[in-house]
Amino acid sequence: MGKVRFLFFVASMCTFLAVTAWSTWNYERTFRTITTTTQTSAWALAQLEIDVYRLQETLKLYQAGHADSNQLSLSYDIAWNRMDVFLTGDANQEIRQRFAAEALVRSILQILQRHEAAITTPSPAAPQLLQMSQELDALIPRLRDIMVQNFTGPNALQESRLLDEAKIRNFAAIGILLLFSLIMLVLLFRESRKQHFLAWNDVLTRLPNRAAFMNRLSQLTAKTDAQVVLCLVDLSRFKEVNDSLGHAVGDRLLAQIAGQLLQHQNEDVYLARIGSDEFALVMFGNMSDYSWFAYSRKIYNQLERLLHHEDPAHRVKLNMGISQYPQHANSVEEMVLFADLALASAKQDKQLHYQVFNRFMLDQYQRKRLLAGHLQELLAEPHNTELFLCYQPIINISQPQQLGVEVLIRWEHPKLNFINPPDIIEIAEENGLGEKLGEWLFRRMRHDIARFPADTLRHIHVSINLSGSIFNQNLVNRVSDWLQDGPLPASQLILELTENIALEDVQLSRKIFTQLKERQIRIALDDFGTGWSSFSYLKDLSFDKLKIDKSFIKHLDRDKRLPLFVQAITDLSHQLGISVVAEGVETESELSKILEIGANEIQGYYYSRPLRAEAFHDFAEHYLAGNTRETRARSDLA
Repeated sequence: MGKVRFLFFVASMCTFLAVTAWSTWNYERTFRTITTTTQTSAWALAQLEIDVYRLQETLKLYQAGHADSNQLSLSYDIAWNRMDVFLTGDANQEIRQRFAAEALVRSILQILQRHEAAITTPSPAAPQLLQMSQELDALIPRLRDIMVQNFTGPNALQESRLLDEAKIRNFAAIGILLLFSLIMLVLLFRESRKQHFLAWNDVLTRLPNRAAFMNRLSQLTAKTDAQVVLCLVDLSRFKEVNDSLGHAVGDRLLAQIAGQLLQHQNEDVYLARIGSDEFALVMFGNMSDYSWFAYSRKIYNQLERLLHHEDPAHRVKLNMGISQYPQHANSVEEMVLFADLALASAKQDKQLHYQVFNRFMLDQYQRKRLLAGHLQELLAEPHNTELFLCYQPIINISQPQQLGVEVLIRWEHPKLNFINPPDIIEIAEENGLGEKLGEWLFRRMRHDIARFPADTLRHIHVSINLSGSIFNQNLVNRVSDWLQDGPLPASQLILELTENIALEDVQLSRKIFTQLKERQIRIALDDFGTGWSSFSYLKDLSFDKLKIDKSFIKHLDRDKRLPLFVQAITDLSHQLGISVVAEGVETESELSKILEIGANEIQGYYYSRPLRAEAFHDFAEHYLAGNTRETRARSDLA
């Protein structure tokens, strides 16, 4: 589109220059015509003066006997006709107005008219001819003066000078206009080149962008017997550099990575920046499998050393995903997709962040696509049996008359059997189904607990996990709509967030937390200790609950260091007014340690596995009834 626009402007400019040149030529032609006309008019006056003078000379010769009547009559007719043409001709209109030429010529013509009879029948001694001669002698000098003034007088020179000056000004204006047009054309050409560069290149690194990258891949794979290796290089957690150190530091790091990659660019290697923190390295030619593998590993190691040097905190991780054409893929789109799958696998691997595409990755990708389509169908059916909820009790140590429960999603696929809950959330988030899944979860939860007796339900506090796509500015209104018409009041709802969701944007999270608390909805920080947050966020975001991840609880009775960590987390949380929930308690010894540490609530297999809605209803009835009897017994003993 930019090229077409540029060609259009060039064509317009060329047309403008052509019109300007034609105007200049036409002006010059008109100028010559005007000059010629003026000169012709002046020449007509001069010729008139000659003819009148010739008549006067012939008249004197006739009176002296040196000319006959025919010569006199001829000179008379010529002078008469010349004056008649001069007085009536359009070409002589301008010169007639100068120096009273018209009045003088009419006076001379009147002399000829008065003495016409004397010319018709002439006589050398006729007094009329003598009088005519004397009258002409009186006027001919004035006619000569007018003729001289038209040819060489100051007015004639001034007119000629004005015409020349007008001509010079016109050519100067045209020259300036042409110069301006040329400057505009140059600027337009430069701007077009700039726009073309921006359309195909990245401004920061000067590398080709994604559009140029895809175009180049299409060209390479179109060749016969093409061998292409695509390496995608990604920087995980690069956003942390921008957030903590500033965008200038992040830009400098990207420029350094691009500079390092450019050292490997040659006629068989093509580089591009295809995302904010993603680069592409394309290798083609006659490289063997071992050669490109060793070459890409060399580049990976160099980039990793650069990151370790420029990021001493080691926040940013380097990942590389590789695919081949035609060994792995049959098209450009497949090659990019397979490299993306290898890159995703590299990001998930905590040890080896360098992955080459294999068929297992493709199977996983196809499996996810299949599940995504099936999940979308299930979410449109509120009462399907494949997708259901389980409820895991949370025992409140300090308030035994209250019972907490975490809502957990389950999926029993007819062909693929049990689908892990994290996979369900991941599939929903990757395919834009996060909000629909959240709506389905609340709707199914309401349906499940609607059968609970009111006396039982008022003692139950329900915890629901939120995905990243739901946690936004519309969360409060959305949850309020989902809870509308009961049966669960907002004060008995607890929303659980993981660290990576809550800490993505602290200011936004603080705003959402305030709105939730205004609606009496509590917030819990789930899986604490598995992320990268600091304790200061507990103060900044004002959580109501903190759930210690089960990785800290497992073997709590065996590892002497774990109780120290859990104790520190619990004490700090209590000092901040935050209730502590211990997840994953499975053994009596772990329970004993947790009770010694002082956790407020306990969740885990020791008390119960996740239960179907009916089973949890029975559990809640027996648990609350038992605690009620125990509480009454203690009251009676007191």
